[in-house]
Amino acid sequence: MKSPVIAPCLGVPDTQAACDYYERLGFTALPGTDDSDDDLRILLFDGAFAFMVYRDQHLRGWLPVLKDTPVGAFGMFYLAVEDFEAYVERIRPLVSVTKDVLTHHGQKLFYFTDLNGYVVGVTQRQTW
Repeated sequence: MKSPVIAPCLGVPDTQAACDYYERLGFTALPGTDDSDDDLRILLFDGAFAFMVYRDQHLRGWLPVLKDTPVGAFGMFYLAVEDFEAYVERIRPLVSVTKDVLTHHGQKLFYFTDLNGYVVGVTQRQTW
């Protein structure tokens, strides 16, 4: 698997809970390292890298500049899926809907907030 140009790493209070949550939404969680004491996890979607999750305490220790930063982020992440309608229908009962399906500039969007306060926008995968 090729690494992405930018690889988001989200600080979360409970790495296993975050992985369990995203696995219910169709992601696959993999260990981030061979070190059993390191709780970094890589999340894949449709077999491709999506992002990483890391226990917030470990992330703050690794980068002390983040020591006072709360979990959650100002901003959002986008998840591009092959079948927008089917995916949104499947995950709707599993997520906290932030903004229901709307069309903006001809593109359908659906937003949810995950269990740690991160906002994820779902969109139809496209080629530019």
